[in-house]
Amino acid sequence: MSSGPATRPSGGADAGRAALYAAELAAFDGTDLEVPHGQTSAARLASVVTEGEWWPGPEVVVRAARAGAGSSSCHSVGQNRSGSSLEIRLATVQTTTATVAHELAHALAGPRRGHDPLFRRAYLDLITVVTNSDPTDRRHSLHVRQLADALSLAGLVVADREWPAPPAILDGPIAL
Repeated sequence: MSSGPATRPSGGADAGRAALYAAELAAFDGTDLEVPHGQTSAARLASVVTEGEWWPGPEVVVRAARAGAGSSSCHSVGQNRSGSSLEIRLATVQTTTATVAHELAHALAGPRRGHDPLFRRAYLDLITVVTNSDPTDRRHSLHVRQLADALSLAGLVVADREWPAPPAILDGPIAL
């Protein structure tokens, strides 16, 4: 990603981080998934996903990161009636579709997992959902294939999902 994803622990705690960031760059750099849309639009996209029928993850609140922040993050903010609650903080330069998907993948897989194989599965599922949430501009599997290919070329394994698959998006015309 052109502005760099959220900072995570280095070394053994998140050994795949650098390779994941390189795969993101290979998959999405120069695409509209990397264009900042502002806090309101980014938060709206996250809400469309987390309030949608498919979302199997915890409650998520999206807020702006502190002024001047260069990276975005996802972390736990405690328990509520429905279980855990997570907060995503988006840096102004990272209010992109790709960053929203990246941070929601942390929320779905668990923010303490770093960028492990389960996170990568969540990320592919989130790219499927965010790039197909607008019925007038569906990408089908285009960006999912780009990311899956980049992960494979980087030697990054993707785990089996531990939640329901996102809704199938047909690659043909939509019948009305």
